[in-house]
Amino acid sequence: MHNAKPAGRQNATIAETGSAYPTLGMYIDGELIESSSAAPREVINPADETVLGLLPSATPELLEKALQSAERAFGSWPRFLPERRKEVLERAAYILAEREPSIAVRIVQEQGKPLSQAKLEVARVVDLFRYYAQLALELRDADLGDNRHPIRRLSKPVPIGVVAAFTAWNFPLVLPGRKLAMAIAAGCPVILKAAEETPGAAIELARALQEAGLPNGYLNLIFGNPAEISKQLIASSVVRKISLTGSIPVGKSLARLAAEGMKPASMELGGHSAALVFADADIDAAANQLAASKFANAGQVCTAPSRLFIEKPAYDRFLDAFLRKVQSLKIGNGLHADTDLGPLTHARRIDATVAVVGDATARGARIITGGNRVEGQGYFFEPTVLCEAAPESLLMRDEYFAPLAPLNRFDNEMQAVGMANALPYGLAAYVYTQSRERIERLVENLDAGGVFVNTTATVTEFTPFCGVKESGYGYEGGRRGLDTFVHYRLVNTG
Repeated sequence: MHNAKPAGRQNATIAETGSAYPTLGMYIDGELIESSSAAPREVINPADETVLGLLPSATPELLEKALQSAERAFGSWPRFLPERRKEVLERAAYILAEREPSIAVRIVQEQGKPLSQAKLEVARVVDLFRYYAQLALELRDADLGDNRHPIRRLSKPVPIGVVAAFTAWNFPLVLPGRKLAMAIAAGCPVILKAAEETPGAAIELARALQEAGLPNGYLNLIFGNPAEISKQLIASSVVRKISLTGSIPVGKSLARLAAEGMKPASMELGGHSAALVFADADIDAAANQLAASKFANAGQVCTAPSRLFIEKPAYDRFLDAFLRKVQSLKIGNGLHADTDLGPLTHARRIDATVAVVGDATARGARIITGGNRVEGQGYFFEPTVLCEAAPESLLMRDEYFAPLAPLNRFDNEMQAVGMANALPYGLAAYVYTQSRERIERLVENLDAGGVFVNTTATVTEFTPFCGVKESGYGYEGGRRGLDTFVHYRLVNTG
């Protein structure tokens, strides 16, 4: 059986880390706003349920101030030249790299993931900033070269305008960092509404960019009521683009608001990704990789392999290898060096997970290991493996964002594809097989924004990624991601 929280260690102190929790606030027009007339929100450490700090919320008046600040900044954008954007991003990357130890601790305190995973998150943002610093210089006029006519035709890249960006709590540095890197490289001011559960990471981004020389108004960081903020920002004529990483219901709501103003939007939404393991695969490698990926960040990853389908002849071998990996995971505070699995990020995730497991077992699923909340302080849930979950169960039907892994059998490739494509989600899919012909067929036939073959490695700073079906539209990452922040103006000169 897996290891529960070590006795006497569930209350890791800030003193152990050498890093005190910072003052929380919002950045508006270059000023740190530490309080407002709106009610503040408690920020909770999910490992021990202590209150880390109080987070101010934006009022309509502060939102209007942020809009005016961004509008003024964009009015002077020709002076924020590509060379300057490159310089700002590179300086910010350097600052973030220097502060990696304290920023990683902040992520663990707020979000719960193991410190090693938090450090990787900081490193990813450093890479993102450096990558987009270089891409900023590639946004140049392109001569369309039509020699048949006397008219000279240019494609001129110009920033699309002020961006309203909304990000989730599961990757509190990478998600806002990626949007900011792309927007700043393109020359777009951003009003960032980051997650209230994990504000410290976004505040660190704002600090680093401000110290790196980002002009006032190019980043306004706000927190508060999501519905009220999105409604006011998207309705404003100042905002010209929406970028969201979040759930499908939130994405649909924001898309409707954007449609009222004919505003382009990029939506990276939820997933419920299938993993197909065939009998000819390297079963041990597949089991170890899929278990590590499934339980990373306590299962709170939108691209995680969350529905595992195993070809019948390999099922028992896979289950044995998968269980060995899962049962070796150590649960605990992410600040402890031996922790593999941290807490869920907030209390409502525990309640939702209990409900999902209960629904699955009521419909015939068998729990092979786990299945319970860990008693004591913190929002910990056992890594759980279930078999024979019914297709209509919540576990198999809805994105559940928890340390759960349902394993089901399949008979043949056609059946496996049907099971994988049965849902309205289409973010990622995983395939394990040694057959080149099968790989080619599955890459063509799986409805997913990304198909990952014999690996669980997904995206980097230079890989454009986008879901299909209800998992969203509009690319994040790579040059294609940058292009979503740019309008290519056609200029004809006679």
